Amino acid sequence: MTVMAGHRVIVFLQENKTTDFYFRTLASWGAVVAQRPHVTAPPDFDQPHDRNAWVHFSMGDYPALAAQIDNDTVIPFYSWLAKQFVFCDHHFGAGSNSTSGHMLATGGQTPTMKNPPFVGPHPVWDLPSIFTTAEAGGMSWAAFPDQSGYPTKFYASLNVAPGSANVHPPKDFIPMAKAGSLPQVCYVWSPAGYDEHPPHVSDPTYVTKGQNLVWDRVQAVIDGGGWAETTFFLTWDDWGGYTDSVPTPSIETVPDAIHQGGYAAIGGSRIPLLMFGGKVTQAIDPEWHSHACIPKTIIDLLGLPAMGVPRVDTSPSLASLVDWSLTRPVPPAPGATITQPKAPHPTPKPTPPAPWPGPLNQPMPALVTLDGSSLPAPTDGLVRPKPPKPPKNP
Repeated sequence: MTVMAGHRVIVFLQENKTTDFYFRTLASWGAVVAQRPHVTAPPDFDQPHDRNAWVHFSMGDYPALAAQIDNDTVIPFYSWLAKQFVFCDHHFGAGSNSTSGHMLATGGQTPTMKNPPFVGPHPVWDLPSIFTTAEAGGMSWAAFPDQSGYPTKFYASLNVAPGSANVHPPKDFIPMAKAGSLPQVCYVWSPAGYDEHPPHVSDPTYVTKGQNLVWDRVQAVIDGGGWAETTFFLTWDDWGGYTDSVPTPSIETVPDAIHQGGYAAIGGSRIPLLMFGGKVTQAIDPEWHSHACIPKTIIDLLGLPAMGVPRVDTSPSLASLVDWSLTRPVPPAPGATITQPKAPHPTPKPTPPAPWPGPLNQPMPALVTLDGSSLPAPTDGLVRPKPPKPPKNP
């Protein structure tokens, strides 16, 4: 596609949701979303969702939590965006928990299938990312990790100069956006309590707080005059322990104690992905793609060089859903009462996704590194013979 000079891409990464759990009402728009009795508020406790839980869920011997929220009431801003712009209902991450999902979305690779320690010493890997790709293409960029530096602290290039100068605390995003000084590639995480991760101590407002921070951040971009020149992504890191009704393709596998020949790691469960902005069309995108499509789409929209990571460079792209001739509506301001768009009538039939265009059930390859060192595919995702205990019910 034609590259628009001065265009910007902002990626918001939140926590722990599946497509069925979070966007029940999108079925009326033609998305493939299960219809179960919904809960009036999201469960505010964490469900098992590590590699062990996901493998047993995928095998059919662990139920996960079969809950759905009333998204039009609980997350009305997100619902409005999903209906007005692009809602991807066959998007997926890795079959594990947070860190693998964040790294897959940032650089198309994951060196681990578990969460490293959140406090104290942690691993650092010399991996390419969308930030090193932007740097190679002469494009400005910034990362806004959470209050602890997660997950950018895992990337060697972001821990030292010059890359570290472009890593900002989360509080800096809104002032920079309002000032119109955001660079062309931004990844934005949320601090604890605002990332939609179920809390350790009961807080029924945790999802509202997360949505409202994203809402404020979008408004800050609008206030800074950036709506027309920005494409936004909003997605979540992993499945969070919530069930989803649509199996994903088994593209890449890693071995475990039960499956010595390998078991699906990519794709994991479906995860919602929204794309919106002043030039983004309205669509239910039905095609299969993983978190690696996010950096791939950025590369295509901004005319960046290839990342050199095959999972990114060969990924399906969403760039065709951006039309430079469009002028799309500005979202409601934070705090406004949102009137949801009227669903189409008759209800559109879901469009089946095309088969995954590449090979299936391939062993996950060794990782591409910046220094040329050898880094094998991860095998650290512990899978036990017995599934975890059944999930808590809301």
